[in-house]
Amino acid sequence: MLNKKICMLGSMAVGKTSLIRRFVDSLFSDDYLSTVGVKISKKSLVASGGRDINLMLWDLEGHDDYGDINTSYLKGASGLLFVIDGTRGNTLTQVLEIRESALKVAGEDTPHLFLINKNDIRSDWQVSDAVLGALRDKGYEVLEVSAKTGENVEKAFELIAALMLEAGQ
Repeated sequence: MLNKKICMLGSMAVGKTSLIRRFVDSLFSDDYLSTVGVKISKKSLVASGGRDINLMLWDLEGHDDYGDINTSYLKGASGLLFVIDGTRGNTLTQVLEIRESALKVAGEDTPHLFLINKNDIRSDWQVSDAVLGALRDKGYEVLEVSAKTGENVEKAFELIAALMLEAGQ
């Protein structure tokens, strides 16, 4: 069985922990618990092609300034998930800066996705379809998810697993 490290990155309160809890335990809570440092969770899945993979999910403490993130957590990452809160447009700007710095540490060719969280309250979004289209036009993988309803959460982890296998990570 393959072991793969995935780091979840983004600003504070974008839903990194909630997405992991939804994926690993099929649970959601409205209670906000700030992650301090890093929390590691594990879940196995069968990726495309029938390969069994143990995903080691590193939930990194949220920061609005990438300079505060402990970059040693990124070493050895096979994949990165950049989480954006669709209801807070500034979290997209922040995650683009985080992405640039994170790929310098993890490696420019590290497979990664942008997860736009809180699709269950889409009417409150500050991130427009045009902006998401522009990201996709740049070749970025973008998936709209909801930790609350579970929409596309499993798909997100399956997609990053497939991208890691495809890249030989």
